[in-house]
Amino acid sequence: MRIDKITLTNFLSHEHSEIHFLGEINVIVGQNGAGKSSIIDGIVFSLFRTHSRGNNDNLIRKGSNKASVTLHLSNEKDKIEIIRDIRSTTEDRLIRNQIPVARSATVVSNEIEKILGIDKDIALSTIIVRQGELDKILENLQDIMGKILKLESIEKLIDSRGPIVEFKKNLENKLRELDRIEQDYNDSKKNLEEKRNRVLELEKDRKKLEDEIKNLENQITELKKQFEDYEKKRNQYLELTTILKVKETKLNELNKSIEELRRQTENMDKLEKEVNELDNLKNFRLKFEKYEVLSRSYIEISNNILNLEKEIEEYEKAIKRKKELEPHYLRYKELERKLEELQPKHEEYLKSKSNLDSKLNLKERLEKDASEFSKDIDRISNLEQIMEEKRKRQLDLRAQLGKVESLISEKNEIINNLSQVKGETCPVCGRPLDEEHKQKIVEEAKSYISRLELDKNELEEELKKTTDELNKIEKEYRKLSNNKANYDNVIKQLRKLNEEIENLHNRIEALKDIEEEIKKINVEIKDLKQYYEEFMRLFKYDEKELERRKNRLDEMKKKKVEIEKEMRALETELQGLDRKELENKISDLERKKKILDEMKKKRGVLEDYIGQVELLQEDVKKLREKLNIIQFDENKYNELKTSLDVHNASLKEKENRKSRVEGELDSLGKDIEEISNRIKNYELQLKDKEKIINGINKLEKIRDALGERKLQSYIIMATKQLIENNLNDIISKFDLSIKNVEMEIMPKTSRGKGSGGNIVIYTNNGDTLPIVSLSGGERIALSIALRLAIAKALMSNTNFFILDEPTIHLDDQRKAYLIEIIRAAKESVPQILVVTHDEEVVQAADYVIRVEKRGNKSFVREET
Repeated sequence: MRIDKITLTNFLSHEHSEIHFLGEINVIVGQNGAGKSSIIDGIVFSLFRTHSRGNNDNLIRKGSNKASVTLHLSNEKDKIEIIRDIRSTTEDRLIRNQIPVARSATVVSNEIEKILGIDKDIALSTIIVRQGELDKILENLQDIMGKILKLESIEKLIDSRGPIVEFKKNLENKLRELDRIEQDYNDSKKNLEEKRNRVLELEKDRKKLEDEIKNLENQITELKKQFEDYEKKRNQYLELTTILKVKETKLNELNKSIEELRRQTENMDKLEKEVNELDNLKNFRLKFEKYEVLSRSYIEISNNILNLEKEIEEYEKAIKRKKELEPHYLRYKELERKLEELQPKHEEYLKSKSNLDSKLNLKERLEKDASEFSKDIDRISNLEQIMEEKRKRQLDLRAQLGKVESLISEKNEIINNLSQVKGETCPVCGRPLDEEHKQKIVEEAKSYISRLELDKNELEEELKKTTDELNKIEKEYRKLSNNKANYDNVIKQLRKLNEEIENLHNRIEALKDIEEEIKKINVEIKDLKQYYEEFMRLFKYDEKELERRKNRLDEMKKKKVEIEKEMRALETELQGLDRKELENKISDLERKKKILDEMKKKRGVLEDYIGQVELLQEDVKKLREKLNIIQFDENKYNELKTSLDVHNASLKEKENRKSRVEGELDSLGKDIEEISNRIKNYELQLKDKEKIINGINKLEKIRDALGERKLQSYIIMATKQLIENNLNDIISKFDLSIKNVEMEIMPKTSRGKGSGGNIVIYTNNGDTLPIVSLSGGERIALSIALRLAIAKALMSNTNFFILDEPTIHLDDQRKAYLIEIIRAAKESVPQILVVTHDEEVVQAADYVIRVEKRGNKSFVREET
């Protein structure tokens, strides 16, 4: 698999960057802080959902609330798309050949490991090289290989505090627990036997009590039957006696009440004759009341006639004035309607005038801005030419500086080689080489180096000056470029604004007559308003209502005549009668009528009581006959009751004893069941005792097998050979004076201390060299070769190599050497990604990706 493309959305300083990797060697170049390493962070996050920037929220660009990365990989068969959401792990997806195959962070990560054959620890230790960690693998080979081969996991397993030992301790604790359980098991069996014997004793006692209880129950049943029969007779006797007593009492009370009622109603006939005159007197009272009502009505209707006559007079005046005002009202309404029709156009006129003022103000501001921006436009082309000259000079100075540094390095190497020559013969050409000649060559070389150092200082100073000037010009150019864009935008706005202003002028001209017409209408409306308001106040007055009021007046006058006639007739009927004397007589008769009504009620009660007495006398006679028939003896009843109570008490005592026996039996049954279950549980647990003993023995064997002399040694030896073969194959493609390399990797001892971890280097002469003897360039080459060898040995489907700022802390000679190594590495890995701020590394690229920072955003430009 190779990396085709990555898309960063609101990721770190990238708002939306889409980066393609189309070359074999892809160089991502830009100034420090431009956002280059963010691209590598995006690749690592896509593959492993891991990063070194703290909380995930730190990956989201400031000002945004969400972010994502999308990575595209491919080989001959498959195209893979990995989508990672920075905040939500559930939104992660993996798409193979446009078909979704995984969703959520963990599932996607597992699927990536299957597809690529890649492990996060291996990848981050080999094919992804972070800034400043290029040769770290040479210094920490033992630890890195332990991490890659998962030896640390094995060591943790077999450690004295590891899970195997911990699990063994748990099993030993369980074994001790089972020994305790076995003792409880034996005690429980003994306790079970004792309780079963007690159950047999209690069963005998219960049987005896059951027989005694049954005998008593039979006796009680017979006694109870006799008692119930006699109790029924007693209840019947008591019931009849009670009823007789109640009825005799009621009979006496009724006889007394009858005597009293006869005394109270003896004058009822005389009183009834007097009350018969009351209805005639009430009739005269009604006529008096009717006359009073008619009198009040006469007065009221007379007043209403006067009021209505006044209203009709006012109504006639109002209707006359309303007719006079109607032409003014109609003109006012016509003007209102016309004003309403003109209002939309008038509003459009006012709005157009307001828009025109706003746009004229805007035009004035834009013309001022255009004048300011136009001053700098002519300088842009001049600055472009100056920048091009400065960049060429910068590249030329860097090349000269590199050449001078190379010459200084060569001369220093000559001096160093001469100091190591033994004897008086040149090891290169074989000519005589005495001390004087050596000294002369050294002095000439030092003199030449001094001149070169002066040249180098001059070149560095001029390069710094040129770079500062270029940065200053570029900054000014960016500013002027922004001004030019702003100028173009202002000119475009002015053209559009002039068109809008012209349109508004035309529209205002077309609508200006509306303004004058509306003013005239408002003046006339103001003059007519008082007439309109007066008309509206009189609007309710109409001819129909006036006619209705006149008709009502005629009806009221007719009604007044009728009332007056009726009053005269009543005066004739009531002549000679006194109203007060009539009322007193009516009151007296009404009082007597109430007394008569009470007497009638009492007469009805008296007749009812006489009937009840006759019925009660018959009931008393029959009850006495029934009591003579029943022969009840209270002493016999008490004897039966006492005997039954004695038998019941004896039965209850025996039932209580039986309940206690059954309670103890029930408790014993539960105890026996509980003990039996406990014994079964103990037996099940004790079955595992043999398994636990075997498990402890097996754990000891497993720990021994995972030790440094067995499994770890096998893993190291199997992997070491494969890595060494790959390493030497890759080194052979680099131009090094190394013939062969061997790795020394040993497992940790049982005490957890490393016992190996070194690299042995064989020169072309067959000599061995320690790593510290290698030059800086050779260390870089060996580091890259070793990383590629490990990746090739342990990862089946990963064909890319990533270097983040590999030239940091390197001098120019080692930078140049690194570039050659990167070119040579193409034969071992199909795709290389290099992140750098160093323009010299671009020489190695066949595809360049430039990153620059504008404000707080990163922008990407790709070059072939």
